[in-house]
This record gives sequence, C-alpha cells and structure tokens, in this order.
Amino acid sequence: MIGFITNRKKNNEKPKPKIVYRYPNEKVAIFIDGGNMFHASNFLQIRINYKKLIEILRKDRWLLRAYFYTGVPTGDLPKEYKEQWKKQQGFLNELQNMGIKVKTMPLKKTPEGYIEKGIDILIATDMVSLAFRNAYDTAILVSGDSDFIPVIEEIQELGKRVENASFKRESSYKLRKVCDEFILLDNYKDKFTTPLHPPKEPEKPVEPESFIDRLKQLLEELPIKNLFSTNGKKNTDNKINKVGVKK
Repeated sequence: MIGFITNRKKNNEKPKPKIVYRYPNEKVAIFIDGGNMFHASNFLQIRINYKKLIEILRKDRWLLRAYFYTGVPTGDLPKEYKEQWKKQQGFLNELQNMGIKVKTMPLKKTPEGYIEKGIDILIATDMVSLAFRNAYDTAILVSGDSDFIPVIEEIQELGKRVENASFKRESSYKLRKVCDEFILLDNYKDKFTTPLHPPKEPEKPVEPESFIDRLKQLLEELPIKNLFSTNGKKNTDNKINKVGVKK
C-alpha cells in the first residue's frame, strides 16, 4: 500500500505566530497623509484622535517625530470657504500643540473647487531625506496611496523598514504587499476615533402615574364648594338627619 504525505494541518493545530524582526532601540518616524485620512474619516463619519493613533502605531518604540501633511488655501477665499478654513486652522494648531509637525502645500484652485497638489512629493522627499540621514530605523506611512511604492522600495534599499497603516476603504493591495508590515486601522478604530455624529440619548420613559397621585389630582380638581351649596345658598333641603329621614 502506498501512502501519501500531505501538508494539511490538523484541525486542532494552532497557527504559527508571525515573526517580526525588530531593531534594538528601534527609532520610528510617522508620516501621515492628511488628505487620505480625511477621505476615510469623512466616509466612515468618524473623528480621529491623532495623538492616540500615534501611540498605537509607535507601540513601545522610540519616536523621532510624527509628521502631518495637508494642503492649505492661499489668497482671497470665497465666503463659503472662509469658515471652513477657520476650522481647519484650529485643527492644525491642535496638532502642533500635540507635538505633531504640520507640513503644508498650497491648494490648487480649479473650476470644481480646491484640490491638493504636491503633497505626495513632499512626503516622499521627507521620508527619503531622513532615511539618508539615518534619522530612523522604521518609517510608518499612514496612507493608502499606491504612488508611494517606488519611494518605499528605495527606502528599503537603504536598509530601513517601512510599515503601512490605513483604513480598508483607502488601502491599496500593492502598497500593503511591498511594505514590511501592514496595520489595518479598522481593527483599532474604537481606540482612537469617535463618531462624527454621536447618536442621541433616548428620552427617559415617563413613569406611569400611581393611583394615589391620580386620586389626589382628581380631588384637587373637584369643585368642593358645590357639595355644600347651590347658587351660593346652603343646601339644607336634602340634609339627612341622624335617623335617615329628610327634614
């Protein structure tokens, strides 16, 4: 009888843990594509706490710095954009106060509105420049844009690791494949996001009125004086004596 050797795993066999190689005293730098994250958060209707996100991504490693890249308008803005830009300025100031380095590029005006231009190049330049200076061991790119693939491969040639983090909706399979590690942000969403429009708290049900309370209310509403008088005169005609005979 001829037997065949198979590589099938037993049903009760546990999967082998993934081995992740780490640098001793590993230094990381985080590069956040603000536009990419905006589209994801807008679709998912969530508000992102970037300080908590950075803590999740860095883990227990030494953080060089986190960078946030976005476009900003220039010149005179139409009235409908001024209020929006005012809120954006407040948001960017909050990031700066958290210790996140904000880097911007002018938005390009088009007939359809304002669009980002040159952000990818700015991110790529910083990633490669800091890699050449040996400023980090691992770069964490928070974006789902596959245009970064050539940059990532160049950084890896310099002996650096590159991790990619993004939401599933904005994620590129090719980008995930070329990186050393991929972090699906959807799995950690409850740890660093809040709903953009929290559900309203349900109104407390009105407790049913007790019989005693209802009886008290009825007694208060009764015209008590009419029990003893008619048209302002005492009602003695129907008064009953002690033996139950009318006078």
